[in-house]
Amino acid sequence: MAGEAILAFVQDPMFSVQLREAAAKGQDTVSVVTSVAEFEQRIGQVHPKLTILDLGAVGADLETVIRTTKQEGSKAIAYGPHIMKDLFERARQLGCDAVYPNSRFKMSTEAILSEWINK
Repeated sequence: MAGEAILAFVQDPMFSVQLREAAAKGQDTVSVVTSVAEFEQRIGQVHPKLTILDLGAVGADLETVIRTTKQEGSKAIAYGPHIMKDLFERARQLGCDAVYPNSRFKMSTEAILSEWINK
């Protein structure tokens, strides 16, 4: 469905641009946050259908961020370095719907967003 809201917790400003461009092709909008405080404020304003988490940016606050995402009724997908297998598993156990290696997520951003926004 076009016109859905996406909330992205990411640090990389260049990737934020890529996310916005990929989402715009589906007429979706992306709000980007870079801190837990900003995330907690924006999620209640945006009411995203999909939340994207950079595992490196979220860090120690992963449990809080995923719990808040799920309480809002949003799907959660995450990405991070492929060598962080323990963190990938932890994200899944906490309720993350999917976890991708950086390379796959960044190379297939548009397809992944389309898949998850339409689920």
